[in-house]
Amino acid sequence: MATAPATIRSARYRSRVRRGTPFLLALVLAVLPAVLPPTVTAQPAPQRVDSVARVVFSLLSYARWPSEREAVRLCVDSTSRYAARLLEGGTLGSGRAVQSREVDVMVETLALNCDALYLGSMTDVRRKRLSADLTGRPVLVISEEDFECEAGSMFCLNFRDGQVSFRVNLDAIARSGIHVHPGVLQLGRRKAASS
Repeated sequence: MATAPATIRSARYRSRVRRGTPFLLALVLAVLPAVLPPTVTAQPAPQRVDSVARVVFSLLSYARWPSEREAVRLCVDSTSRYAARLLEGGTLGSGRAVQSREVDVMVETLALNCDALYLGSMTDVRRKRLSADLTGRPVLVISEEDFECEAGSMFCLNFRDGQVSFRVNLDAIARSGIHVHPGVLQLGRRKAASS
């Protein structure tokens, strides 16, 4: 007699566990991305990586620095999601080479070694460090994750419906001393207004 209630309770428990398994599995899957280390991330789609490179190289080709060099030195922040194609370097439409290298904005002095900087996600600490290092310097700053486009970035990429567009921070460009073709600035302002 003592085993019958225990058997009934055991069967009920197994039934509840089976019914709760989908919920538990969904909960684990929802929490799992927060548990993974920051270096384990999904790879971005190759077409987006290529689109970002096309937009960045186009922006570089329409920029003129106070002191021109044979090659544009593009520094790519180590936190960038869409950096793979940018790190290969390349040639602009004008024939100028782009020499790319990966940097850590918390460690390196960028103003002396970069003509352009491509940024990934930014914490407040990184943003303050970068702003102090680059304010008033001729470094063209392009960000992939700065929707407001007010944190020292000059061009801020937007990703929507498989397209890459950009916003423009005219104040940051004016302070840098870099001349950007007015047509590009107008294009960025129109896209920002329609977003």
